Amino acid sequence: MRLRQRQAREAVRRYNSASWIRFALVFVPVPLIVVTFRLHLEAWHYYVLGGAFIFCAGLLYVLDDRAATRREAALEAAKAARAAYQAARSAAVSNG
Repeated sequence: MRLRQRQAREAVRRYNSASWIRFALVFVPVPLIVVTFRLHLEAWHYYVLGGAFIFCAGLLYVLDDRAATRREAALEAAKAARAAYQAARSAAVSNG
């Protein structure tokens, strides 16, 4: 049970520490390029950068979804281990 709880805490910590990086990768690079080079961009550059923004956002959404799934699996495993522990403990107490 403690192993599963430790794994769940580690999965949550890993997800939380990486989620701000994914968030920054969505909202910083392309807008930063647009703001920095706005005086030098042609009209078609905005279409390319918009497509790049949508592609990056979609890719990072998929990566975040996978990370959230791993986190949820670890939390469910810890919850199942806790329930099994509680059931075994209550059975031992009622038999003893």
